Amino acid sequence: MDSYVSTYEALSQVITAFRRDPLVAVDTEAASFHKYLDRIYLVQLSTTEHTAVIDPLAVTDLNPVGELLADPAVEKVFHDADYDLRILDRDYRFRAASLFDTRIAAQLAGEPAIGLAALLEKYVGVKLSKAHQRADWSQRPLPPEMLSYAADDTRHLRCSAKRSGPGSASSAGSSGLAHPTPPTVTCE
Repeated sequence: MDSYVSTYEALSQVITAFRRDPLVAVDTEAASFHKYLDRIYLVQLSTTEHTAVIDPLAVTDLNPVGELLADPAVEKVFHDADYDLRILDRDYRFRAASLFDTRIAAQLAGEPAIGLAALLEKYVGVKLSKAHQRADWSQRPLPPEMLSYAADDTRHLRCSAKRSGPGSASSAGSSGLAHPTPPTVTCE
């Protein structure tokens, strides 16, 4: 993880830098297995060079995240965006423009396994640990291994979108139409 964002000033700097990238991977962590009323406890963002894990318990004004999500010039890549988008809208009234969902792309491509871990292993050669998949993200402080786990989802998600073939984020936008100039995505 490059940065754990716990102040509004740091969030503003991160979002300003991330809006210069044509493609940003996005994920959230909640605690639905541990809390009656669920909410977002982490927001993870990754560009080609950086990953930021944002703590909404420490940074109560997430409007810069909402501005990034709404920016049509920056394509946002999610995996299984449905829940993330519903809770971002419910809690913050954030809506995403220029969205690509790797789960939907995998389904449309006829992939037999559409989970993020399966796609990353197949297309990127990265084996993700799912040890913290049902963790209590509301706890503070979060241990370093949980922060690393959260960061890895978006760090590698960009590469999954790039390498998942025709219809991938680098060749198709949220409308399914080819970008006039596909964004360049560098993967390790």
